[in-house]
Amino acid sequence: MTVNEETTGDAQDRDGDLLAGSNELVEVAPGIFGQQQAGWLLTIPTDDGLVQIDTGDDASASIASIRRRFDQPFCVIAFSHGHPRYNFSARRWVLHNVEQFGRSPRVVGHENVVRRQQRYVDSAGLQNRIIERQFRYPKGSLDGRQLEFMSPTETFSSSLRINSGEQTIDLLWAPSETDDAIAAWFPDQRVMYGGAACIPFFPNVGSPQRSCRDALRWANTLDRLATYPAETLILEFGPPIEGTSAIQEYLQSTGAALRWCHETVIGLMNQGYNSHEIINMVEFPGEIFDRPWLAEGYTSRQHVLRDVYRGQFGWWEDQNPTSLNPAHPAEVAAEVRAAIGDPGAVLAHARSLAGRGQVQLALHVVDLVALGAGFDEVTIEARALKVELCRAAADSTTSYVTQSLYLNGADELERTNSATTEPDADDG
Repeated sequence: MTVNEETTGDAQDRDGDLLAGSNELVEVAPGIFGQQQAGWLLTIPTDDGLVQIDTGDDASASIASIRRRFDQPFCVIAFSHGHPRYNFSARRWVLHNVEQFGRSPRVVGHENVVRRQQRYVDSAGLQNRIIERQFRYPKGSLDGRQLEFMSPTETFSSSLRINSGEQTIDLLWAPSETDDAIAAWFPDQRVMYGGAACIPFFPNVGSPQRSCRDALRWANTLDRLATYPAETLILEFGPPIEGTSAIQEYLQSTGAALRWCHETVIGLMNQGYNSHEIINMVEFPGEIFDRPWLAEGYTSRQHVLRDVYRGQFGWWEDQNPTSLNPAHPAEVAAEVRAAIGDPGAVLAHARSLAGRGQVQLALHVVDLVALGAGFDEVTIEARALKVELCRAAADSTTSYVTQSLYLNGADELERTNSATTEPDADDG
């Protein structure tokens, strides 16, 4: 699938797409309307026109939903942050405005958005692979997809006030999941839109396929949002939080949980523990973490610990000298297999561990054989066993990303086994 200027902004196939969401326009807060997709696409009618926060990636359906209720032009389009799905269709919205009303809206974002967009363009092939794995698309389904962003025409560093008729909207830099994320404060309604900083489950620090995210910086952002006298807090997903005390509890408790993760990891690092040891040592105290919005929903708490570690240390996470200059994985697999006198015993031991509920240990053991490149009977059997273990591991976690990567790994192993014979060298 190639995305070009003609197709950018209209999703090609949204069946089974976790982020497709809905084009139903609902009143999220007084005078603020939204469509729940990858995040809320917020539409705010003002005397000067519509202020739009995020455009999503399905321009036709999203604009049509708004037009069934509002006939004003868009005066401002603001990017909540630079992840592609949130504003991939922005160009189409601008063209719609020019064609229908003869004017181009202001397109606003944080100054870091432009750098993020360029990074995604430079690594488009990698980004496509990340999305396939993370959101369970078939392998190769995004081959050739081009990330042709529309960049903001206006950027800011700390805050930007939009005065539109009698409506005032303050856009606030809110670094959290990304360093270009913003929040929006509506002083007249006492409504805060937290954007990517405010989600209804544990903050998405430590995503396995993403660059390092700063838990302490995210906590600082939540502390800053808590200084506003909000009576409604619109989260990035799901229903808003109502009432000053409930909002304060959400912001303060989430910030406290992130600070606890940061301080705990730093303390253990100071004692000499590596990341693999730390994630198996830490227990999360209920008095801090037993809240609905701090449950694992997208990321895993262990992943948060790993990002804190990465923020303080290099890539040598296990501190094993063998990891410093690793040999090629295929060569390692071949030599490990050659050193195993009875590979069948390895598989039997892995099954025994799995039978005792020790699935992660079983995965480590089965890899002694399953990582081999061959198509002999025992290697095929090892891959099949690893498929079972990956799916069992996926069932044991509530983290969507972790589930996706386990299930994607299982699918890849099944595809490898289905070949039954070793592919020709010319097949790549």
